[in-house]
Amino acid sequence: MVDFFKIILLVSIIFLLSLNACDIINPSEQVPSFITVDTIKLKTTSPQQGSQIHAITDCWVYVNNKLIGIFEVPFKIPVLESGMQEIQIEPGIKNSGSDSKREVYPLMKGWYLTENFSEGAVLKLEPEFEYRNVVFDLVEDFEDIGIEFETSLNSDTTIQIISGPEAQEGKSMYFALDNERRKFECLTSKLYEIPKNGRAFLEISFKGNGYFNFGIFSVENVGTGLSEVRKNVYTFKPKEDWTTIYIDLNYYVTNAKGTSFRLFFTSVRPEDSSNDKTEIFIDNIKLTYLLNQ
Repeated sequence: MVDFFKIILLVSIIFLLSLNACDIINPSEQVPSFITVDTIKLKTTSPQQGSQIHAITDCWVYVNNKLIGIFEVPFKIPVLESGMQEIQIEPGIKNSGSDSKREVYPLMKGWYLTENFSEGAVLKLEPEFEYRNVVFDLVEDFEDIGIEFETSLNSDTTIQIISGPEAQEGKSMYFALDNERRKFECLTSKLYEIPKNGRAFLEISFKGNGYFNFGIFSVENVGTGLSEVRKNVYTFKPKEDWTTIYIDLNYYVTNAKGTSFRLFFTSVRPEDSSNDKTEIFIDNIKLTYLLNQ
């Protein structure tokens, strides 16, 4: 009889241990809450900051200073934290339009808030970013009578200012090339001083059915005097719809021998072009930089 009770006790202990083991192997799952972002806004605090059109494509999401991940808008993500939590969202860009160069845009502030997380709840956010204390050397939206660009002697076509459905907003810059007028070049009428100790970008919106180039002339000592040295920076590919990108100028600024620069755009129509006319539209140009502290 004693042995029988020992067996019962042993079986009971084994059964209880197995229940605990099941709890360890298959613990109860925590129900997450969710963050969703469908749209992003840019808030400009003065007319000198230009248009509110932007190219913020990603959100770098932090909860209590912990990076949850980098997400392309729109997105919906689970969050395991519960209760009141600090949320930080940093504006992410494709540097120079490249999918492989995603980074936090250093010229804009992050977006901060405190929210309550509860299991299964969906927190819908609409981040609104602002520029930091950056320098806007050039803001050209082509709305005024005079513009900052002029054609060069290398151009056999002219700049036109258009409005209506083809423009991005208000007025936009336009040029066209055909089989008789194959070359276009325009440049800024003045030089811009860009310090080497900072982050400099050209923000620009464009569309068109042909390729065109952006670059800078760097004022440098060449031989016996100063000369403007041409540096090609970026080639724009054809886009049917208006596209905004941020072109990183740091490499070209820091490696230049001077600090004075002139911006230029150029295009040459190929001999074998299949289009009757090459048409390029440009708007909302911003030359801006943030000085290192």
